[in-house]
Amino acid sequence: MFSNKVQISLFVDDVKKAVDFWQSLDFAVIDSQETDGTLVVEIAPSEKAEMSFVLYDRNFIEKQSPDVATNPPQVIFFAENITDLYKKMENLPIEIGELIQMEETLVFNFVDPDGNYFAVSEA
Repeated sequence: MFSNKVQISLFVDDVKKAVDFWQSLDFAVIDSQETDGTLVVEIAPSEKAEMSFVLYDRNFIEKQSPDVATNPPQVIFFAENITDLYKKMENLPIEIGELIQMEETLVFNFVDPDGNYFAVSEA
């Protein structure tokens, strides 16, 4: 059986820049290591979250494992107070989509520095 813990690999152009981006959204750094001369950082919405991202340098992965797909997954976050989160993100230097109503749920999307799109849905 699968557990509730989920870890998602994100391949980014600049790991430090990506960490700064996610920290601006209040993500916590869970672990940070240098592996074979490249920085690898695990981040999560909180230190107790059961989902985390591991940020890898895209160029390093393409050189070490050219067969690994570097296309990002479609990730949907859920927010308890989506309106407050949206207002906070509007004031950050982040590309953000419109907050819209889809049936009975509010949703929006945003883009990270590498052009990856993420969705946010009302919990």
